[in-house]
Amino acid sequence: MPTVPRSGPYRAFFYAGDRDEPPHVHIERDRSKAKFWLEPVVLESSSGFGRGELMDICRLISEHQVVLLENGMTTLVIDSAASRASAVRLTDNSLVVDLADGRTVSVPLAWYPRLLQGSPQERAHHRLIGEGEGIHWPDLDEDISVENILAGRASGESSKSFERWLEARSRRSEKIPQVDPPA
Repeated sequence: MPTVPRSGPYRAFFYAGDRDEPPHVHIERDRSKAKFWLEPVVLESSSGFGRGELMDICRLISEHQVVLLENGMTTLVIDSAASRASAVRLTDNSLVVDLADGRTVSVPLAWYPRLLQGSPQERAHHRLIGEGEGIHWPDLDEDISVENILAGRASGESSKSFERWLEARSRRSEKIPQVDPPA
């Protein structure tokens, strides 16, 4: 994520992994640090700054709020045309997606519990949906968008929903007759 130009002794910056929070900026000077929400400008946390200095920083952030919002939390832009899946493969630990623009993205399989529970055959049985905007696993009733993969979003399925799916899966496997391999 970009660093906003310094203002006096302060460095304003954004962490790349902060996308699940409201827009905010981090400020540091020497060993002091603070975090301010940007809409509205409010102190979220601080360490090492005095009260008067925090008020000065808050005033400074308020003066530059528009620039901070433009350069910070909105910098994750996903080009939907270039971000289409062209191929998908799964390893023991990862979901790997080749994109139409030539990039390859890999995310932990643990982000998607249904895929993690699936057999190699179930994982291999997938198809691209919406011209590559997502991937569908019919045997696992799982759909994952490329946009969410690129944004670093794991499955949002609730634990109750996943438990119900596991129970239904277990009931289905009990109904399938087991066939011994030929001798």
